[in-house]
Parts: sequence; structure tokens; C-alpha cells
Amino acid sequence: MTTVSTDVEFYQGIKGSLFRIIRTPEKSHAHLLFIAPLFEQANQTRHHITRSAINAYHQGMQSIVFDHYGTGDSHGELIDTNLELWQQDILCQLRELKTQSTHAVYLSLPLSAVLLLTEEMLGLTDGVMLIQPDFNGKRFVQQFKRIALAAQLTKDNSTQGNKSNNTDVDEEQIIEIAGYVMQSKLLNELAGQNINKLADFNADCYWFEWQEKSEVLSPSRIKQQVLANKYDKLSIQQVDDVKFWQATELQVAQSFLTQEQSLFSQLTLSTSTSVSSEAETK
Repeated sequence: MTTVSTDVEFYQGIKGSLFRIIRTPEKSHAHLLFIAPLFEQANQTRHHITRSAINAYHQGMQSIVFDHYGTGDSHGELIDTNLELWQQDILCQLRELKTQSTHAVYLSLPLSAVLLLTEEMLGLTDGVMLIQPDFNGKRFVQQFKRIALAAQLTKDNSTQGNKSNNTDVDEEQIIEIAGYVMQSKLLNELAGQNINKLADFNADCYWFEWQEKSEVLSPSRIKQQVLANKYDKLSIQQVDDVKFWQATELQVAQSFLTQEQSLFSQLTLSTSTSVSSEAETK
């Protein structure tokens, strides 16, 4: 087995330290920042993101995987975070990459991770990878609440056993859903997110859509893809594989990983070729 050069660190974010895993190949041609999806989706996709990051490493891409503030192994509590804080933490990492390197920077955005996008983020990236993206923030929040309600796990105004360092948090604005204690404002902010920001993104966009060969996409999904293709830079790859984020036990979508790895290879090849061409003209 080939050894993967891995660094584990705590990166200083806006409000606290973010747990990061960085895999840097000996010859790096691009950077790939993985944005974790939200709440339970983060747990359901962690194993897959790790596989994707290792595949990117072997194709000459430096990969960065991190936990949002208040989640995973990063500092802070979920109750003390908000959408803007998460977005600013992403922007800090993107700005640093652009300052320290001339290589292309890409974002990997599975599922609800796209709800964190801002126009400024997109302006700092050379391309985005969308993995079954959920652009409808309102629907995402409704489904999140519905799942918890079905399991009778939703409790309003419940803060017992969950301490917040933020004395400005109003207990009446706190909600617990499926064990996640947060400010209700966070869910309201997420519910307001949609595809509009991506529609003005004038760079390469790679969309992995889970779709059986005989399956027909819904009109709303087709509309989303049309909006994302405003500048004719959208590449859609159909995936007929297990929906690993919905499985009750760990599942690996191997055909997706193979398709994704092929994309990594294409990106690093085009980047290295471009660099070589520029060097020859100087």
C-alpha cells in the first residue's frame, strides 16, 4: 500500500480552531477543499469524503478536509455557530490557498454543503464539484425536521445538558432536533438558500447526479441544472450506484469514486499541461 503524506492540524478559524486533515502529494498540481454537508449528512458521508480525498491525492491534488466550527472535532458548540461564521471560515481557507499558491483551487460540495455557498467563495475557486447537490434550503430544513418528528426527537426550547459559551443566545430561540441543539436562526438562514448564487458562476462545474438509466429527472431538477449551466460550463455525470448517504450502514459507491477519480486525473492533467505551456512561452 502506498503511503499517503498526511498532516492533521487545528486551523485557526474566525471564532475557534477547525480540525483539518491535509493530504499533500510530492508534486501537487491543484488544491481541493472538501466542504462537509450538514448535520447527520456529515456523519453519513465522512467515510466517502476520506476515500475521495485519498483518490485526489493519488492524482496530484492536495486535499483539505475539515469540520465546521461547532461540529466534529473542531472547537465550539453547534449552538454557538451560524451560517455566516461557517461561510467566513471557508472564505479564510480559500483566500489563504489563493495567496500561498498559483495552483487551481476546487471545491467539493456534497448534498447540503452547497447551501453554504456565497458569490465571494465562487470568485475564489476555479471550479466546483457537486455531488447530488441539494439547492433547496427550505426543503432540506423541512426534511430534517420531518425525520426528527417521525422519531419524536424534536424538542423546542430545550437547553438542558447543553451549555453555550455565548451569553447573547436567547434560550427561546433554541431548538433541538434529533439531538442537535442549535439556534433556530441557523435553520431559518439555511432555509433561505437556493441555486441563484451558482447560476452566476462563470467557471467549470462538475455535477454528479444519482440517476438510474431508466429514471427521468423531475422538472425542478432539470430547471436547477439549466440554471447552473448559464455559461455552458456545466458537465453532468450520471451515477447509477448506491446512495451511500441514505444507507443504514456504511456503503461505498465504487462506480462514483471511479468516475470522480477520472475527473481528478483530467483536472490535474489540464493544469500541469497549462503550466508547462506557460513556461515554454517565457
